[in-house]
Amino acid sequence: MAPDDSAGAPPACGICAIIDRITSGAFADLVAELPRSWLILGDAQFYRGYCVLFAKRHITEMHLMPRGEAHELLDEMLAVGKTLERVVKPQKLNYECLGNQEPHVHWHVFPRYAEDPMRLAPVWLRSEHERKVALPDDDRRELIRALRTDLVRVLPTARFP
Repeated sequence: MAPDDSAGAPPACGICAIIDRITSGAFADLVAELPRSWLILGDAQFYRGYCVLFAKRHITEMHLMPRGEAHELLDEMLAVGKTLERVVKPQKLNYECLGNQEPHVHWHVFPRYAEDPMRLAPVWLRSEHERKVALPDDDRRELIRALRTDLVRVLPTARFP
């Protein structure tokens, strides 16, 4: 029997795998490359405009980052919030930096809308089947375009594919 080469190896990071797809040009929902992060359109478009901001480098906790790097990442997250507020006009934005399932610093930014009957509940209480909906392709492309147009006004260092 061959030895198990994975024994003791850290588990693969799903976010690092997405970043590999982004950097190879194989990720259709990339919104922008920012100096410290990647911004993607998330898969839960029940919350129209939902985005995820990934730290560019693999790190498991914000407090483990050098102070300046952490502050730059937070500035990018604030720019994303400002852009989402102007583009999709939510009633409220919810920000979550969890990492329990994927221990790589990342922020979920969920626009919340007045017409959502569960607007006072955490997004995770809505069934995955209900929240994980895709936008029609034309709408998705237009939303990404609008986010890019506004984001570069807020954060001129934003780059697009």
